Amino acid sequence: MASVKWIKQISVINTTFNGSFQNIDYMYYPNKDNDQNAFPVTAININSTIQKPLDMEKINTGVHLIKGIAWTGKGVITKVEISMDDGYTWSNADILPGKNAGYGWVSWSFEWKISEKGEYTIKSRATDSFGQIQPNLPFWNKKGYGYNAIDKIKVKVE
Repeated sequence: MASVKWIKQISVINTTFNGSFQNIDYMYYPNKDNDQNAFPVTAININSTIQKPLDMEKINTGVHLIKGIAWTGKGVITKVEISMDDGYTWSNADILPGKNAGYGWVSWSFEWKISEKGEYTIKSRATDSFGQIQPNLPFWNKKGYGYNAIDKIKVKVE
């Protein structure tokens, strides 16, 4: 079920359980007009997010540490890339030491040396050990589950 923190008992059955969480709620509905080809949400999609700086933050020229987290539902995160020019070019971020055994976040950082004032779009994308790469556009579905498009923020360098 969905809220395992309330488990009081486990029963083993020899058929597929047909509860609402398995058949209605946690499902991908890929068609806008009907429920055909629906399938269950099973694994977390590869994803990353930028935590610092904040979206629309004003910063000064100089050296800034861009920080964030990345995660995946299969394997482990093997690479995080950062773009400072809205995705035209990409550079590898550092995956910080720590537990990277799967099913958890990894922290990453990137040192950005910026000398030119202006507005910048910063993007992050992750890759995992199964070769999954965070997409520019996510898989569309009615309920919005699994959203994992490349993260982006804007900053103004003054």
